[in-house]
Amino acid sequence: AVVSTQSTGFLCRRMLSANAAVNKRVLQKLRSETGLPFIKIKEALQETENNPDKALKWLEEKAAEQNWAKAQKLSQRDTSQGLVGILQQNDVISMVSLQCETESVAKNENFITLLYHSAVALQQSQQNGVIEPKNVLDLTMNDQKLSEMFTSTIGRLGENIQAKGCFFYRLDSPNLSTASYLHRKITSDISGMSLGTIGSLAIFENLKDDSIGAAIAQHIVGSEDIGNLLEQPLLQDESVTVGQLCEENNFRIIDYYKMSGQ
Repeated sequence: AVVSTQSTGFLCRRMLSANAAVNKRVLQKLRSETGLPFIKIKEALQETENNPDKALKWLEEKAAEQNWAKAQKLSQRDTSQGLVGILQQNDVISMVSLQCETESVAKNENFITLLYHSAVALQQSQQNGVIEPKNVLDLTMNDQKLSEMFTSTIGRLGENIQAKGCFFYRLDSPNLSTASYLHRKITSDISGMSLGTIGSLAIFENLKDDSIGAAIAQHIVGSEDIGNLLEQPLLQDESVTVGQLCEENNFRIIDYYKMSGQ
């Protein structure tokens, strides 16, 4: 029989790698930093000759491969729960809807963080108006791909997560203002981020009374058909239409959008 010296060398290297002594101090440090099982960290250190930086990179690459495989497996599962997030930072505002499979995951910190990152990425893209959900994964936040963030979160939570709606607007004039409304609001520790199950966002020009803007934003959430908004009687006062309210108070609705997390 012919034995390949190349394959024999490979097997020897694998055996040496598997039996290599692991630096316990580095093992404990990586365990503390990553929270991963000891056996997985031990494998990483054996593969990288106890180099903590290389071991961490090895672990990240393995996790990315596993998360991608899990995301592909879960991608066809129904998503009927989720949240809408509205984020305003100075003169830019974004609204994003993400959906998942269960209510418990929708309230999970990792899911909410992904919603926040999506809203920030939307603002950094500088694309006014509606962005198709299928294009959201192409965006980046601080040079990190949003697609990688989705894959990582899906792998961590074990549920399908999909972007369902995305809206961004920059207030490039002092005459512009916004109003928003969220149904079934939930609390969040993220500064400037508001969350709910259904949300609306309206952009106004020359609006002087914030209470009017708030009433219109609430009307948008409550209306079954927002296609002919100006002709609709205001839900809070059906004696006046939204259009009449604009005329009487000398302001315009520049743009508006409604989305649901469910």
